Amino acid sequence: MRGPFSIAARLARRLRRRDEGAMVVEAVLMLPLLIWAFAGSWVFFDAFRAKATNARAAYTIGDALSRESNYISPTYLNSLHSLQQFLVVDGRVPRIRVSVFAYDAAQDLYTVRWSKARGTGIPELTDTMLAEIRDELPDMPDRRVATLIETWVDYMPLFDVGLAPFTFEDRAVTQLRFANQLCFSATASLDDRLC
Repeated sequence: MRGPFSIAARLARRLRRRDEGAMVVEAVLMLPLLIWAFAGSWVFFDAFRAKATNARAAYTIGDALSRESNYISPTYLNSLHSLQQFLVVDGRVPRIRVSVFAYDAAQDLYTVRWSKARGTGIPELTDTMLAEIRDELPDMPDRRVATLIETWVDYMPLFDVGLAPFTFEDRAVTQLRFANQLCFSATASLDDRLC
């Protein structure tokens, strides 16, 4: 009497002995898996590239602002938004918020000096919003001023491989290099500047 294990062993021996195959059947079985693996690799590498590009744009804009010793105007902010669009390239719609904040050691408090946003749906930064991201801000000496550049880029995967559309958000904090404050003036007048 033969048991189920001897039948399985006999089938395994017979399978090992046979070396002919149907290449078409193997291709039909493997091709969907290969296509899915290629598409998945493409989407994940593209998402990583989009994330890295968005972060680089934030750091580039932060570096440009850290070297600025003159006031910032709405035209200057529009040109920074254009620079971000150029750096992000892919036709995605980027958004940016430029904020200047300071640290008060006596109160152990970060305060927003001024904040301006470009792009849709981005409000100006408030002290409350700044307090919510306090853990992401660097330790600073008393009365030190820094810029906070926040960038957003929507990402839509090219293929559906289980990755839903989402938004990349990056923050870059840069301390000023050549001046101890960075002012904003809407009318190019020093009388209405925010510092």
